[in-house]
Amino acid sequence: MPMTKELSSQLTFRPLTEDDIDTIVRIDEQILRRKRSTLFHDQLREQIQKHGEESFGALNDDGALIGYLIAETVVYIYGEDDLSAWIILLGVDPAHQDKGVGTALVKKAINYFGEKGIKTIRTICAWNWGDLVEFFSSVGFDLSTYLTLELNIG
Repeated sequence: MPMTKELSSQLTFRPLTEDDIDTIVRIDEQILRRKRSTLFHDQLREQIQKHGEESFGALNDDGALIGYLIAETVVYIYGEDDLSAWIILLGVDPAHQDKGVGTALVKKAINYFGEKGIKTIRTICAWNWGDLVEFFSSVGFDLSTYLTLELNIG
């Protein structure tokens, strides 16, 4: 069955598990066109163990994982004491990109966190990641009032 731009009715969602790590790594490497360190595997495992119910896998009609969204809830931002959600990692198998999978995952997260009473969802991406900035803008994200600062100590 050919996939169309609007395929959200053909997708099913479930929380991510440690069994998904190899697939997530494979998709991530296809997107980045490079291998990640073993630290990435370890961080995925830790994130899924701690926040797996806040993360979602998108499965096609064959039951294959074709996209993922890893998120967590936090309350520790300067001056804030409201719980917010952070999208840590989002990826869609390149063979299924531009078909609505990423949008469906973000909408799933918006609904999930909204039902939990969370009013703000945040994420971070580099300014020069134009496609990702454009994607998040297309699903309703806007520039934050927060400024990201970093110190390179390496």
